[in-house]
Amino acid sequence: MKKKIYILYMLIIIIFLGTSVSFGLSKNEIPSMIKIGLKFGSNSASSVNLHSKKGFEFGYFEDDRFYSLCDFESVEIMEIKKDDYYKIQVGDSFSSREEMEDFLDELSGGSYYPAYERNWKIYIGLYSSERDAKEFIRQTGKINHKKLKLVKPNSESVVVLDRRERPLLAYDSSQLEFNFISFNDENGNDIITVDGKKYRGGIVIKRLPGSDMTVINYLDLEKYLYGVLPEEMTDNSPLEALKAQAVAARSYAISTINKHQDLGFNLCTTTNCQAYGGYEAEKPKTNMAVNETAGKVITYDGKIITPFYHANSGGYTEDSENVWSAKLPYIRGVKDDFSLGGPNSSWTKVYEEGEIEKILNSAGFNIGKIKDIYVEEYSDNGRVLSLIISDGIREINLAKGKTRTIFGPTVIKSMNFHISTNADHYIMSSDMSNVERKSMDDLVILSADESKKTSRGNTYRISNGDDHVSSSSGPQKYIFNGKGYGHGLGMSQWGAKKMAELGYEYEDILKHYYTGTTIE
Repeated sequence: MKKKIYILYMLIIIIFLGTSVSFGLSKNEIPSMIKIGLKFGSNSASSVNLHSKKGFEFGYFEDDRFYSLCDFESVEIMEIKKDDYYKIQVGDSFSSREEMEDFLDELSGGSYYPAYERNWKIYIGLYSSERDAKEFIRQTGKINHKKLKLVKPNSESVVVLDRRERPLLAYDSSQLEFNFISFNDENGNDIITVDGKKYRGGIVIKRLPGSDMTVINYLDLEKYLYGVLPEEMTDNSPLEALKAQAVAARSYAISTINKHQDLGFNLCTTTNCQAYGGYEAEKPKTNMAVNETAGKVITYDGKIITPFYHANSGGYTEDSENVWSAKLPYIRGVKDDFSLGGPNSSWTKVYEEGEIEKILNSAGFNIGKIKDIYVEEYSDNGRVLSLIISDGIREINLAKGKTRTIFGPTVIKSMNFHISTNADHYIMSSDMSNVERKSMDDLVILSADESKKTSRGNTYRISNGDDHVSSSSGPQKYIFNGKGYGHGLGMSQWGAKKMAELGYEYEDILKHYYTGTTIE
């Protein structure tokens, strides 16, 4: 099962890369607004709590302009829940909001509230059973000479409650993308708190058929970047590095903007898209970097690129096809001395003999006692393209980034590594012209009287006549010596910081890492 999950994961990466690259917007097609999925899929919500100091407006956006349907200026806290209730409609539908509000003002007593389902209606009550709702209709008959109708739960509707769980509104979320927006606070900001976390812009809450509620943050693209930049690069970085990151993040968001369109939004909040922390993540310096590069993107041949980036290149970045599938002309490996000396520019991971077997078998591979691990092929930039692991009977070939996926990307920090063991020795040729690193397995030891082949599990004493060492024939430890952190594509964030410290401007940084590109 785990092997199947891993294969599916790799397919998702390949599909993502292909769709990202092919999107290709030009600069004049950049959208001004973006939709970010906060809760969806397995993380969708059965209820959502909203808070705004100045109250809420409820409405929809059209051509980036907000149209208000009603407001809750005196309501600071509201809860939005799935519509699993039976309700009672008072009278017929209304032709306008004004007509509905006039009738609502005539009603006294009871928990009357508006409902928007293609047109305005007035409801009363939230009943958990059909029997209770029908009993109310039977006993009441009419309200203000209006007939009462039973309304059954709607799988695409939601209800809005105040802090005392009194109904404020019901709406059919399939009709439009309805937004809750905040009245601006004293600083002119439109901040809404969603389940304890603050966001700018509007909050869309809707139900897909048969699911809980999907929660989307709909906001200005540049303000979205306010919440991205400090999540991707610390605000103590030089301003020019932050500006390079801002342009890269903006270009990445635009070039992958259709990634989650099947779920009704553009991007998510995780590193599967770009990390997004909302209003609370914002820092003055990172906001400045966004503002000072407003609208700037990276293009190749007139189209906005997908500018991958990573933590540290280890000295060389990589060609795109050596990590994923597509060959991108702007993601070419470049020498990157700027990343040397930074965090994780070099690292070491040591595995005991049995650890690797357990990791591989838990990932769905059937392998016995490991006899050999070696790199079959390196890229021109020094990254492993093919890692072979053998138990003497069967071999596992881990291509490209599979090693990091199986062993963990925070453990094997990059594919730029070499492997040694505690049983390796350096052996010189008889003419002293060549030195090779060899394991003590299957070597031939010559003495004055005989030759003997080494075998796993034995310990041998090697002497030069004056001194000697003891050596085990089989390795008990496998040592991964690596460089860099991340996939190695595009901009090295640590390298960008170093370039900025050396006086390079953000355009220079981006052009160094993205081959043949233009900043416009």
